[in-house]
Amino acid sequence: MPKEILINQLFSGGYLNEGENIGHEVINLFKDDDGNNNLFITPSGYVKRHDELEYILFIRNFSKRKTVEVVGLAEKVYRITDEEMKQVRYAGVSLDRIFKNNIFHGGVDSFQNHVTFRATKYYLPSKPIFLSIDDDFKSSEYTVYIETEKKVLIPQGMRTYFSEITDGGAYNQLKKLIGTKKYWKENATERLFPDGAIHNHLPSFLEIIRKEDDENIFSNLFSYYFEYSHKLFQKFAAEVLGIPDMDLSFSIQRETMGRVDIWVQSDNHMIVIENKIKSGINGVKDDYSQLNKYCKLAEEKKKNETVNYYIFAPDYAKLELSKYGVEKVYTVIRYSDIYDFFVRESETYIFDRAFPDFLRGLKRHSLSLPELQFETMRSRLLRKINQLQ
Repeated sequence: MPKEILINQLFSGGYLNEGENIGHEVINLFKDDDGNNNLFITPSGYVKRHDELEYILFIRNFSKRKTVEVVGLAEKVYRITDEEMKQVRYAGVSLDRIFKNNIFHGGVDSFQNHVTFRATKYYLPSKPIFLSIDDDFKSSEYTVYIETEKKVLIPQGMRTYFSEITDGGAYNQLKKLIGTKKYWKENATERLFPDGAIHNHLPSFLEIIRKEDDENIFSNLFSYYFEYSHKLFQKFAAEVLGIPDMDLSFSIQRETMGRVDIWVQSDNHMIVIENKIKSGINGVKDDYSQLNKYCKLAEEKKKNETVNYYIFAPDYAKLELSKYGVEKVYTVIRYSDIYDFFVRESETYIFDRAFPDFLRGLKRHSLSLPELQFETMRSRLLRKINQLQ
C-alpha cells in the first residue's frame, strides 16, 4: 500500500462548547503515565484502512479551510489493542472516567474509542508554520504552498490524506517540511501532574455566562477600569498607548459617538478605540470601512485636540488594515500588552471583586490560538482529574 501523510484538524466544532466537554483530542497534548504519546484522530477516533501512515500533521483552520496552521506532528504511529487502551492513565485516572460526563447533543457521549494511534515521537513547531492552497494568502510566517488538486485542505470531515502515489507533489512537500529539523521541537509533550489548586479554580463569571469572547462585554470592562482610576489611565496611556501627556480629566463614551466602541475625550486628546475579538472589520464597501468612518467622524469633531486611533485585538487575531488604507493611522494594541499592564497595576484594584475575572479574561486573549486551545482543554482536564482523585 502507498505511504500516506494525514492532516487532521483539532479542537473544532460545537462539541467543545457543550457544557464543560473535554475534547478527546486533548490526549494528543500530553504523555500518559507511562510516557506514551497517545493520539485521538478527530472527529470520531476511528481510522479505517490507512495502515501505511508515516506522519500525522495536526492543524487548526486559519482561513477558509484553504490555509491552516500546524500545531503538532506525530511520527511512526501504530495502533494499540483495546486492552492496552483500557490501561492508559493520565495522573492515575482512566480515559473512561475522564470523558464519562461529556455530552453530545444534550445526550450521553457516544465515543468509545479513546485512542486511535500511539506515536513513537511527537513534535511541536519551533516557529509558526502555515500550509496553504490559497494563492491570495500572504504571511510573514513560514508558509508551504501545497501543490494539489484538492479544493480545500481540510474538508468537513476534518481529515485529509496525501498519498505518495496519488498526491506525489504535495506528499514530497510535506515530507521535506517534516524532515527539516529546525522547524520542530522534539519530545515537547509532558506527563500530567495535577495541581490541587485547579480543583478550586472555578469558572470566571465570563465563562459562566459564556461571554469570554464577547467584544461588547470587554469594551464595557475596559471603560469601567479606565474610569476606575483616572491617574492609572493616564499611566496606561503613556505606557501602552504611547501618549505621554494624557490629561487627568477626561470622559469616556461607549458606542455613542458614531458607534465607536470606546471614545475618550479630554481637552487635549481624543482617543478612538475599536475593540476586536472574533469579528472582522465591519461596514466594508469598496475598500471603505467602519475604521475610515471613525477617522472622518473624529476629524469633523476635533478642535485643537490630538487624535489617536487604536484597535485592541487578541494576540491570535490577524488584521489586514492595509486593505482599507488605515495601517498608518490605527495602532494595534495586543491584549497581552493590556494584560501585562493590569497585572503590574493590580494592587490598585485589590478591593474590586470583578477584577480577578477580568484579568483571566484578558489572559485568555493574550494567547495564540494553539495556546488558547491548550489552556482551555488543560484546565478542563486537570479540573476533572482533581475531582476524580
